[in-house]
Order: sequence, then C-alpha cells, then structure tokens
Amino acid sequence: MVQITERASTELRRLLTDHFARPQQGVRLRLNDAGDLAMTIDVPHAGDSIIRRDNLPVLIVDGRLAARLAQRVLDYPAESGTGGGFSLRWRTSEQPQQ
Repeated sequence: MVQITERASTELRRLLTDHFARPQQGVRLRLNDAGDLAMTIDVPHAGDSIIRRDNLPVLIVDGRLAARLAQRVLDYPAESGTGGGFSLRWRTSEQPQQ
C-alpha cells in the first residue's frame, strides 16, 4: 500500500475542504486517458485502497494501481522556487538499485 507523509495528508485534507468534498469523498489517485497519474475527488469503489485520517477517506488509490504503488510514498515537499506539488517517491529503505 502506498504511504503518505503528514505534509501530504495535510494538503489532501486542504484540497478536500477547498473543493467542498462530502465526508465520504477523498482524493483519488488514478490513471487518466493518456496513462498518466491524475488526482480527482471521488468516493471509494470496490477494490480500491483507502488511507483514512480521523476515520474519513483522505487518499483513494484505484485498485488497478495499488500493487504498482505499494513501495511508494506520496509527499508534499516544502515549496521551493519552482512551487509546491505532490511527489511520489520510492520508500527510502526499499529504493531499487540502479
């Protein structure tokens, strides 16, 4: 299962609040039509992996992606000169050798 940092969790909750998401909704990580990762606000579906905070869905990972992202961490690094944004990186202790 993908993990999320506290900064990412805070930012996901902010996005849900800013977009007036209902309590049962979370941010869905999915593939778009071009095959790229995308985020949308949605409700969980059968087969999805769900990360909850305070018993509410924060991140919903599409069931088809869950296994492929199992060794990843979703982060929201501190803003730099290029601006902030989510990043998906390998777990440090399990980073593949190049």
